[in-house]
Amino acid sequence: MIDSYLEATGFPVDQVKTVICLLLSYPFAAILKKLPSANLKHLMNISLGIFYCTWSLGEWSWLHSFISSLISYGLLMIIPNRYKPQLIVFAFCLGYLSISHIYRIYTDYMGWTLDFTGPQMILTLKLTSFAWNLHDGSKPDNELTEDQKRRSIRKLPTLLEFFGFVYFFPTFLAGPTMEITDYLEYTSGKMFQVRPLNGKAPSSLLPALKTLGLGLLMFPFVILSGQFPVTYLSTNEFRYEPLLYKLIKLHIFVVLSRFRYYFGWYMSEGSAVLSGIGFNGFEKDGKTMKWDRITNVYPLSVELASNVRDVSNNWNIGTSDWLKRYVYLRLTPPGAKPTFFATLATYVISAFWHGFYPGYYIFFVACTLLTEVAKDMRRKIRPYFVKQNGDVAIQTPLKTVYDIVGSICCVWWLSFFGASFIFLNIERSIHLWNTFSYLPIIILIVTFILLRFVLPTPRSTPKPIKKTN
Repeated sequence: MIDSYLEATGFPVDQVKTVICLLLSYPFAAILKKLPSANLKHLMNISLGIFYCTWSLGEWSWLHSFISSLISYGLLMIIPNRYKPQLIVFAFCLGYLSISHIYRIYTDYMGWTLDFTGPQMILTLKLTSFAWNLHDGSKPDNELTEDQKRRSIRKLPTLLEFFGFVYFFPTFLAGPTMEITDYLEYTSGKMFQVRPLNGKAPSSLLPALKTLGLGLLMFPFVILSGQFPVTYLSTNEFRYEPLLYKLIKLHIFVVLSRFRYYFGWYMSEGSAVLSGIGFNGFEKDGKTMKWDRITNVYPLSVELASNVRDVSNNWNIGTSDWLKRYVYLRLTPPGAKPTFFATLATYVISAFWHGFYPGYYIFFVACTLLTEVAKDMRRKIRPYFVKQNGDVAIQTPLKTVYDIVGSICCVWWLSFFGASFIFLNIERSIHLWNTFSYLPIIILIVTFILLRFVLPTPRSTPKPIKKTN
């Protein structure tokens, strides 16, 4: 009965149901914040998380999150530390997600229907970070970084605490991910044991409404993106357009496709902020509160990025932080410089996390090259535009030109390869590459080779020697 009314909206029913759940999370989040005990918060999170999953994604879809979470908890409970249970849980969760992705390819090839794999992707981040946090809690403090110490937990939480964390309803469907330490400090009230709060959760209505407003501002662009689908870039009609039009249209079409993510993340974050968990301390003035603990995106910083690192730092922040903390830095020994292998492995894991369509791997391998090119540009080209005089950096008149050209190249090449991410299959990608005579790929590879193996690193200006009396 309800589905027939939802079909009348003209939008896919699964998407309408998800948006309804995101909106319902606001009044529910206000109730969650007022509950007097941690146990009641856990129970409310579990009940609503399972209800959201059942109603919007399918009657038995919640079983995937429940079973995979229970198995992960059991593995951490019974496997001794010497057998590295955090790696076993990491492999299990990624394996479970991979099988889910393969099943989805089989049942909905090239489709965008919402199903249990969406929440399972977020849950994979939560369960694997939870495993690493527990592992770090078993190590001496002198073997941990400050960040690892802050996120570590010394013992397994109760099943009620754990499943409350798993099903935290404001972010269960659309993310972003969160850490177990943040969730437990929130439900116990420890998060607010700072002056001048003294244990009382502050009002979060205005920052929540601001985030909700940003989400609603994104919605018209979501509608607009439906009128300018990225698949148009793989058509013959696009192929024979003038070159300048193609360069501009490619970027605009891919940019518009990102607004559905901006919309979903802002809507989800807003209800999380309203619940109180978005509180992240105070600004330097000691009075202005920060509400960015689980912020997942800064759209302007993404769209105006000057390099791939800026995009990674501001897009899908929860996933980027997870990749950095639990993949990239775990493959880099303390005190050592990150290697090309660490960069490549991080992007490969990211591709596995997204699924098995060729477009994902095209995009992330390209991102590896773009990241390495950006590193070499900074090391070998930037010194010609920023002169170092001892400890003082002096910008040349052409530094602004360098920044503008760098930003344009970064965002356009990301859009070029980002189209493959949206195409999913390789046939459309090849059609697009052929439209540009493969020149963007050739330019990227040649630039990488020249910067890495041919051009020398400029000599740095030695620091002036201080005269002594």
